[in-house]
Amino acid sequence: MKIYLAKNCGFCFGVKRAIKIAEEAAVKYKNVYIKGELVHNEGVCQDIEKSGVRRADSLEKLPAHSNVIIKAHGEPLKTYKTLCAMDLNIVDATCPMVKDIHKKAQELEKKGYQVVIIGDRNHEETKGILGNIKNGIILENKAEVDKFKGNLKNKIGVLCQSTQTLENVTALVHKLAKHAEELLFINTICNPTRLRQKEIEELSSTCAAVLVVGSKKSANTKRLYEAAKKINKNSFWIISEKINENSFRKFKSIGIIGGASTPVEVLKTIAGRLNDL
Repeated sequence: MKIYLAKNCGFCFGVKRAIKIAEEAAVKYKNVYIKGELVHNEGVCQDIEKSGVRRADSLEKLPAHSNVIIKAHGEPLKTYKTLCAMDLNIVDATCPMVKDIHKKAQELEKKGYQVVIIGDRNHEETKGILGNIKNGIILENKAEVDKFKGNLKNKIGVLCQSTQTLENVTALVHKLAKHAEELLFINTICNPTRLRQKEIEELSSTCAAVLVVGSKKSANTKRLYEAAKKINKNSFWIISEKINENSFRKFKSIGIIGGASTPVEVLKTIAGRLNDL
């Protein structure tokens, strides 16, 4: 059996930065909280909580004089306003690439474009982008263009969730262009996502089986798995290093890749256990 570990694996820049900010905040301050999850990986979030960062499921549950970490996926503008009104100290761990999407969305709106966000409607990142502009529309796929075409204006500015696939974005933009006199598209898929999506295609084409490792909450992990499944029927979504390696004994070659918030140590552990076969 040959094991191929993806070159583009481990934490992306935004996740690595968010973890560093959270760990430093835990040392610097006493009462540190985070609304929701820092990143979409249960193991990483548990480690952050062990460092002293407590989780709050709502802003109302944040105690006075506490320090609040903004998660890597970002937050709507109203969250910042609420925290300031509560006189709480904000520790912003939003990925700089996501912050840049917020800025681009605001700039498009100021220039008179109706902002269309291509992304998962219920994902924190997409909600954050939408919450930083006044009137935006979220579209998940090209089928939704017909559903929302009555709400579309003639001047449309399009950007996307950073972990979208270029295939979905291109198809949607192409269809949107038929409903607008002017369409400006800004490709905001981040580089780490592009590299992983390219590599999963290579692994899926050359390996007998593919393991995609990451949380079920992770949007970029989900898309890696979907891309792998299209090419290779022997594609498996693994959430942790706790695998039954004997289930994969029949494959002569296995490719392993992880989502942007999956620790590289988890991938190496899986690779090691499969190598023992």
